[in-house]
Amino acid sequence: MKTRTVATVLAMCLTIGACKSGTFEGPDAGDRPDGASTRAGQQDPPAGKQRTKYGFTLPVGNTAVDVHEGAVYDELTDGDCSGAQTALDENKENFSNPEANVPLFQAGVYLCRKDVAAAKSEYAKVVWTESEIWFICEMHRAVGTVVKQKPKSAFGGCPPVLPLTPGPEDSPDPAESPDPASTPDPESTPDTESTPDPGQTPDSGETPDAGSGTDTGSGSGSGS
Repeated sequence: MKTRTVATVLAMCLTIGACKSGTFEGPDAGDRPDGASTRAGQQDPPAGKQRTKYGFTLPVGNTAVDVHEGAVYDELTDGDCSGAQTALDENKENFSNPEANVPLFQAGVYLCRKDVAAAKSEYAKVVWTESEIWFICEMHRAVGTVVKQKPKSAFGGCPPVLPLTPGPEDSPDPAESPDPASTPDPESTPDTESTPDPGQTPDSGETPDAGSGTDTGSGSGSGS
């Protein structure tokens, strides 16, 4: 009995010593990778670094080169989502490339309305081919950058944006134009050539003498 008791006591002492020495301690928190979460498979984002969020933006320019798609594009650049949807419904049958442009512009309308999920669904239907029309190309980049959350440069380059042509509101104000009535008429301006030359004024010596004229006062009626 004494032998077993001594063995048990020794075993307990060894166990206690191992615990104090750290032999049975769990893994140190400092051994985890930097940024690792306490849950397996999750990691915290690096401190001070945030993911860039790309929004829906379109450059403004002249869309007269393709009036059907252009009608929708102009409404979107004005921020009129309902007007863009109406223009799309009225013009989509005349789009130059319906398989690509109809779902693309519909996705643009959804993004105008902040409906990213619907935009992603429409964008998945786009059968895209390169476009030489600047604003259709810009629409593809603008939608793609939101749906894919990549910079526009990831979707290639586009032709230059055509500048807007001056509208009626940019014409000069008629009120500021010279009044035609106040403009001198060239025909009414005195002709300098018809003005008598002082050098050609008749000489007083050549002027007929008033006394040499016929005297109407002395008549032949006085008889002698």
